Amino acid sequence: MSDTSDSEKSTSAGHKLSGSGHLDAHYLALKEEYEATLRSAGLVAGWSVLDAGAGNGVFLPSMAELLGAEGHIQALDLAPENVAAIETRIASEHFACPIMARTGDMTALPYETGTFDAVWSANATQYLGDEQLSKALEEFRRVVKRGGLVAVKEVDISVWQYQPQDPKLVWRLLDALSDDVQISGAMRGTRVSAWFRTVGLENVSAITTLAERRQPLRSVERQYIRNNLEFLSGLAQTCNLSDADHRQWRVIGEEPERLISDPDFCYREMWVLTLGTVPKR
Repeated sequence: MSDTSDSEKSTSAGHKLSGSGHLDAHYLALKEEYEATLRSAGLVAGWSVLDAGAGNGVFLPSMAELLGAEGHIQALDLAPENVAAIETRIASEHFACPIMARTGDMTALPYETGTFDAVWSANATQYLGDEQLSKALEEFRRVVKRGGLVAVKEVDISVWQYQPQDPKLVWRLLDALSDDVQISGAMRGTRVSAWFRTVGLENVSAITTLAERRQPLRSVERQYIRNNLEFLSGLAQTCNLSDADHRQWRVIGEEPERLISDPDFCYREMWVLTLGTVPKR
């Protein structure tokens, strides 16, 4: 079984796979690619940045290093326990720039117009429906200065693979969950650029990252992948699937290590960093 409890995988806001324990495992398992994505956003030393949907603050140390002593970060999350985790980090760790944290909603940001040089949001818009995403992006545009940056990193789980397991097993499960807001939002990463244009952001571009892990796996990689498999197995129990699919998901949930330990095991996920700027006039 996973070292991360169910309560650590989700939050009081009802967001699945957003609890502190899972976020730590996810970030550490894919740290190299995650930090490269953050660097590619184009944050500039001395900027004031909003981390919208900051989770437990996994990106904050690297972001602070990019911004330097003259920079400033506001970290916002809907779940009070995630904000508390960030405040604990602030109190116990040394950061390269000042950081403040507060509870808040991305679709109604508690900041004045033109407050920030940039907004960064990672793996948070997946919890929003399409109309909510439009509202959040409108808010991102509002709180960023003219000419400033909006950067949204979001997954596209349509490429989720746990080989040598037949990928169609995952596809059938995701199809059965197509009405779930989070699942639908987590398949939207490649299309976020269209929302950027709709809310009037300019210079829209996208950077795609494919992350892959093969044997031998590090402990934190095993933990993260195990969390995902147990999560998917649990979701499968709620879906109208074939008896054969239910049996496969039950076995995966009960013995995820059997799949993970296969010498040909390969885990893949993909995300897209969408970038845009607020018009200068």
